[in-house]
Amino acid sequence: MKTILLAMALCLGVAGAAISTPLDQYNQANERYRQGQYPQAREAYQQVVEAGVRDPQVYYNLGNACFKAGHLGEAVLWYERGLRLAPRDADIRANLHYAQQLRLDKVSEAAGPARWLEDLYLFPTLDELCLLFSVFFMAACGLGGWRLWRRTWSAWWQSWLLVASISLAAGTGAYLGTRLYGQAQARVVVLAAEVTARSAPDLLETAVFVVHEGTCLRMARSEGAWVLVRLPSGLGGWVPADTVEQI
Repeated sequence: MKTILLAMALCLGVAGAAISTPLDQYNQANERYRQGQYPQAREAYQQVVEAGVRDPQVYYNLGNACFKAGHLGEAVLWYERGLRLAPRDADIRANLHYAQQLRLDKVSEAAGPARWLEDLYLFPTLDELCLLFSVFFMAACGLGGWRLWRRTWSAWWQSWLLVASISLAAGTGAYLGTRLYGQAQARVVVLAAEVTARSAPDLLETAVFVVHEGTCLRMARSEGAWVLVRLPSGLGGWVPADTVEQI
C-alpha cells in the first residue's frame, strides 16, 4: 500500500518539503489514528482521497476513522466504496457488517444459501473480470484469424479450442456486463441522523417514511436539491440531497 502511494507521490513531481504529498497525508492520518485523534485522522484520510487516491485500504482506514469519530453513515459509505474495489477483503466486509448492525433501520440482508451465492457472484473484482474477458476475447480472435488464414485445421482439438475460447469470452463478457449494470444502479447512504422522505421535492409535502443514518437506499433520480430514493420494498420518497451521498 505504501509503495503504491509513494509511486503516486513521485509521479506528482512535488518539490520542496513544504508541499504535502498523499503519502505524507496518509502517514499523518495513520499516526493520528494510532494516537486516538479520530476526527483529525478522518480529515487527513479525506485529504488523501481528495488528492485522487483510489485504494480500498485508504477507504477502509477512512471508514474506521469515521466510525471512531461517531459518523456511522460516513463509515458505511467508505466501507461500501472499499468493498466495490476489493469484494473479497474480509476486514472491510466484517467492519461493514458490524456497522450495519448498529443502524436504527434494520434492512433485511441475504442469509444462508442466498448469502453464499451473493458472495460467489461478487468474488472476482471488476479488474479481474476485465482481464479475463480480454484474454479470452483475444484468444478467440487469434484462433479465428488463424483458422481463416489456414482455411482448415487437421486436429480436432484446434476447433474445440476455438469454440471454447468464444464460449468463455461470451460468458465472461455477459458476467462482466451484469456486474457493471449492477454497479451502475446508483445507491446512496443516509448521512444525517434522521431524514424524512416526502411525496414530492418540497418540505411541505406529505411524509412517506423516515430513515436514519447509515441506511443504504436505491437512488432513482435527482431534481435540484432533492433526490428520489427507494426502499428495498420499492416505496419511494424525496429527501434533501445534502442528507445522502452516492456510494
